[in-house]
Order: sequence, then C-alpha cells, then structure tokens
Amino acid sequence: MKKARWVLFVLYCIFIVWYTLLSRPTKPARTADLRLFWSFRDLLAGKSTGKTDVIQNINNILFFIPFGLLLPLKKWWKVLLAALCFSAVIEASQYIFALGLCELDDVISNTFGALIGYWIWLGLKKIMRNSDETSKKTGIL
Repeated sequence: MKKARWVLFVLYCIFIVWYTLLSRPTKPARTADLRLFWSFRDLLAGKSTGKTDVIQNINNILFFIPFGLLLPLKKWWKVLLAALCFSAVIEASQYIFALGLCELDDVISNTFGALIGYWIWLGLKKIMRNSDETSKKTGIL
C-alpha cells in the first residue's frame, strides 16, 4: 500500500509541475504579489475581482488535497513542510520563468490543502482500522 501511495504521489507531483509550469506560456514580465490574504481584503472592500480571486484560493486548497492524501508520511509537520517547500518552489519558478503570478497566498492555500488531505487520510485510516477490527470480532471478512 505504501509503495502504491508513493507511485501515485510522484505521478501527482509530475502533474502539478506540468499544470503549473510546463503547460503555461511565458508572460512578458515577471509578476509577484506577496501581500498576505490580499484577495480576501479585496473581496471585503467590494472590488469586482475579489470574489474570483477568493475562488482561486479555494481552488488552490482543493488542488493540493491529494498531496496530503498521497504523501505517505506519518507526521503532520512533515506533510506541512513538504507541501510548503514544494509550493514555494513552484511559485518561485513561476516568477523566475515568468509563467504566472507568484503569490504568497498560493503557498499558504496549497499548504493548507495538503494538511486537509493528510487529515482526510488519517480519518480514512481510522475508519479502515475500525472496519477491520469489527470484521475480525464478528468473523465477517
């Protein structure tokens, strides 16, 4: 099971690199926005793009849930550190190669998504363990 998770995790990471870097055209200039939670502030200020930008943050969270689900690490802080580093490398690469907007909020959203995935994995693992124990007690396999 652990080998399969590693294989799926590596394939997922390749997909992320393709989607966030390799599939994008180069832009005329490097862009970055390192303001913390700027899209939420824009939404609260009533700016027209605020809602769209907040939805993008939610998409970033959802996009990284499989990262936490598939990464076979036992400690939450290791998943957090791996997601933080991986996301930071993606954002830095987007800036260096002018492939998109480098955002601090993306790193935070991606990392949070990975933690959600990790918590989902823990829940699934607990459910599977309880199911196995119930099956053994009742003799149903």
